[in-house]
Amino acid sequence: MNNSELFLLGLINQNPRYGYEIAQFLEESNATLWINISMPYVYRLLKNFESQDWVVAKQVESHNRPNKNVYEITSKGRTALLAAITENDFSTDRIYFGMDLALAAHTLIAQKIDLIGLFTAKIKKIEEELGQFDLEKIQIAEKTDEALAAILIVEHRIGFLQSELAWLKKVKKALGERHQI
Repeated sequence: MNNSELFLLGLINQNPRYGYEIAQFLEESNATLWINISMPYVYRLLKNFESQDWVVAKQVESHNRPNKNVYEITSKGRTALLAAITENDFSTDRIYFGMDLALAAHTLIAQKIDLIGLFTAKIKKIEEELGQFDLEKIQIAEKTDEALAAILIVEHRIGFLQSELAWLKKVKKALGERHQI
């Protein structure tokens, strides 16, 4: 079971949900910061879960709207989820960095790339993303497991971005000193 499957099945294990509720959760929890998942992929996974008897879809009437499917985990799904959680080593997938590719491509082509311009733009983009986070302003009235997990996930993302930013600035400086390789 991949991480997206594990996440989605865990979400349905928490409460039966329909597609719109899943979309709301992804939006409100900033889940895309920590998992690569989109709604089209969610619907594919839900169909796959149904075919494996991990979830059942129950149609519920909706006022003046088409019926909606509410997905509920089955005992087989709970067993699969528990097995996946205990067997998953939660390793970091191999990460490929686009800026590494830009550096490598620069050495492979005759017409040189404006690497300093590329790195400047990437630095600006990461600084803007970092500007969205302000952990000092986050006040948690009730220290729930969910709130703690959310803060720790955001801190992890911030740490990654800060590390990437430091590396980009180092490379930009080295390129500047080298007068554009």
